[in-house]
Amino acid sequence: MHSIEDQLEWWQLPQPTPEELQLSGGLQVEDWPHARHVARLSLQLFAATEPLHRLDTKALRLLERAALLHNTGMLVEERRHHKHSFRLIKETPLPDFSDEERHEIACIARYHRRALPSLAHEEYAVMSRPARKRVSMLAALLRIADALDYNHDARVLRLASVPEECTRERWTIQLWTRPLADLDEELDQAHEKADLFEKVFKRKLRFQIAAAE
Repeated sequence: MHSIEDQLEWWQLPQPTPEELQLSGGLQVEDWPHARHVARLSLQLFAATEPLHRLDTKALRLLERAALLHNTGMLVEERRHHKHSFRLIKETPLPDFSDEERHEIACIARYHRRALPSLAHEEYAVMSRPARKRVSMLAALLRIADALDYNHDARVLRLASVPEECTRERWTIQLWTRPLADLDEELDQAHEKADLFEKVFKRKLRFQIAAAE
């Protein structure tokens, strides 16, 4: 008789893989399937907005690691978990990243919710101007990816830009969803957390649901 875990895809497993534990420096998150899915959506958003940010693969790696670890602070405290995520990532050596890169990863995770990046925040102010710009752009993508998995159940399967509907005033993202999925909460959250995206990229963010295939 097979256990429930035997029937799950690897990304749905509640425990981290050995590779994930190595990548996280041993840090845990409260919901690994959510962390994996947010990382997946973040990378798709990175590709969908490349004409806006023009960032390189180094930035992509920063975003992917920040997305995987954005909720590590939940194991300390829920209300201020974004700040705890910053501290934990900042204090934990991560393979393949320098101290400066780890600081950026920690800041990207810190700004996945609540307050926007500000020079009033010491952790943001101490970075160079290029690093601050990079962190702001990547945090803008992480905020949206996190919102699109608000219910932690992967209702949004994948996403991509709609080039013919991306202009100097707006950027349109198409969402493919599970059959009959209700996205009301996800879209409400995504529009609310698009504040940083619209500030950084000077475009209104628009979503459209793909027709069932």
